[in-house]
Amino acid sequence: MKRMKIAIVSLTGCEGCCVAVLDAPMRFLALQKKIDVVNFRLFEERDHEFDSYDITFVEGSPLTDGDIVQLKQLRERSKVVVALGSCADMGGIYHLKSYQDKKKIHNYIYNGVSGVENYDVKSLSEYIKIDFTVPGCPINAAEFFRFVYGLCLGKEPQVKQNPVCYECQSRGFECALQKGDICLGSITQGGCGAVCLKSKQGCWGCRGLVEDAEIGNLVKQLREKHTDKEIVKTMEVFGIKEKIKN
Repeated sequence: MKRMKIAIVSLTGCEGCCVAVLDAPMRFLALQKKIDVVNFRLFEERDHEFDSYDITFVEGSPLTDGDIVQLKQLRERSKVVVALGSCADMGGIYHLKSYQDKKKIHNYIYNGVSGVENYDVKSLSEYIKIDFTVPGCPINAAEFFRFVYGLCLGKEPQVKQNPVCYECQSRGFECALQKGDICLGSITQGGCGAVCLKSKQGCWGCRGLVEDAEIGNLVKQLREKHTDKEIVKTMEVFGIKEKIKN
């Protein structure tokens, strides 16, 4: 059987999702025995300009001319393209720029220097066709490996559609909503193990909306103790606000 060729590529981002993969080193090495990870900057580095791939995982956001060109080239040379993490799927924390005066912020940071790219923040799907998404900020490594093996076997990967609240309650963590904190766990896709709630931090929606999310009910509950400005500010952190608008 032909070995699958896999690429794990980063655009503009912190590469936290790529690091999450390497945080499971034994599973990654075991993966290498079954498929060929032929393009992964954190694992090895060489020129891959003309390579083609069976599956390409793309992390980060397309925020430069070079990112956009590379993204479109990867689509052309890949049978399957997977958005890896929140930045690739929803724009991630970079989406915060979309709710501010981006020119003012740009001038403040770069002190008026010209020639620095200042694109609007968009998800990968606004530039190319995306076949699947591995959600999270960062991703869950176990979920990533399930995706890889599933795709290699010709199966369509599925993301859990239990909300984060389900995982939080099943693990016995303290409910942030009952404490009076803003938490988006009831409308956010599970699969993360409610890791933020474990640290007593409310969910900010980095995994995107769960199917049939009861957004109105949550907002009504949050308004009992918080202003609309406070609620929206939390929804803006990872770009889940855009998912709600759409």
